[in-house]
Amino acid sequence: MLLKNTKMNLKIFRLIFFLLLFSGCASHETKIPEFDPRSIDGETLTLSGIADDITYVPLDNAFPLDRILSIYYNKSIIYLNSRNIGILTYRKNGQLINKIGNIGRGPEEYLIYTYFCVSDKSGNIYNNSNMKDLIQVFSPGGLFLRSFKLESFSSLVSDLKFYNDKLIVQCSAELGYDYDWVAFDTLGLLLKKQVRHLPKFDVNYGRSTEPYIFNNKLTYYNAWSDTIFSITPVLTEKPNLFICPGDFRYPRGRLSLKQLIEGNYLDYQIFETINFFVIKYRYNKNFYIAFIDKNRKNNFLNLYKTNFHTAEPESGIINDLDGGSWFLPVSYYMENGDEYLIGIQYPSQIKAHVSSEEFKNSNPKMPAKKKEFEELAASLKETDNPVLMIVRLKK
Repeated sequence: MLLKNTKMNLKIFRLIFFLLLFSGCASHETKIPEFDPRSIDGETLTLSGIADDITYVPLDNAFPLDRILSIYYNKSIIYLNSRNIGILTYRKNGQLINKIGNIGRGPEEYLIYTYFCVSDKSGNIYNNSNMKDLIQVFSPGGLFLRSFKLESFSSLVSDLKFYNDKLIVQCSAELGYDYDWVAFDTLGLLLKKQVRHLPKFDVNYGRSTEPYIFNNKLTYYNAWSDTIFSITPVLTEKPNLFICPGDFRYPRGRLSLKQLIEGNYLDYQIFETINFFVIKYRYNKNFYIAFIDKNRKNNFLNLYKTNFHTAEPESGIINDLDGGSWFLPVSYYMENGDEYLIGIQYPSQIKAHVSSEEFKNSNPKMPAKKKEFEELAASLKETDNPVLMIVRLKK
């Protein structure tokens, strides 16, 4: 009843909600970590502070790529979606495997490919092609297999993930829909609906973050919630991280264009490693990446810049491993007990960096790797596809 009471005073709702979770930002007894951008501090972040190796993967030039929207690594295969091409798969060395389907308006084509996921069992790619209820299924070889509509689904899709062979669809919280997420089987049959944690509200912007899978839990969040939740294999959920309240949070109401442009509110992307919560966020017009130590020992914080017109990053974590270009993670994976972060660099950035005095005068932790980076730059053309930077995290 509490979750459905849309007339409850917001302050009372928040208080009762925190009491039910046995926590809140003022509590020091909870083991659930908290994030507050106003109070976080930490050592200046360099790559050697978190990683002990780096490799580069130039992506095959068979399809010239525009902006890469997302990257996933699973079982030695790289999956990505490029704004001008659609969904593609690559081998670990960057060689193209397949183009998945085609952009278009036909029955076996897609116009929307922002949200896709991969079945661990079959390797099939599931793509949400209309941001609502239509799912297309493609084989690992890129062939169209089938499409289906999600049963009893009446929301906009915020994202989707395959989790324990179940299709978990995160719903858009900002448009007054009834659920935070809905679980389906591989044919679109309904398994469970999670009633939304927030009262309904009307806004003119959307701010859900991409869900992630870690430690056999699927974690999701939206920008208006005080709690980041993890979904368990049996489709129950529990709090995973708290976001403290404050005037840096997006209000549950409409904003003016001026307020949106000023960028005084907190935007973020969150994922998790064994030792850290990794949070990329914008606060007071600046962009930061924070590594929040789960053991409360060492936090790291780094300021970076983003191009206002393209939304592409223009700086990141200082690369003192090989003296190469800065690093900014966009994805995480684990393989054979080791943890890895993936970043993106463009050949023009790499070549410009190698010719700079900063690189020539650098004394990195791995001098041999500096030579390899020079050789990589010499092998690239400025018009080549992006290069993936893969760093191995320290244990």
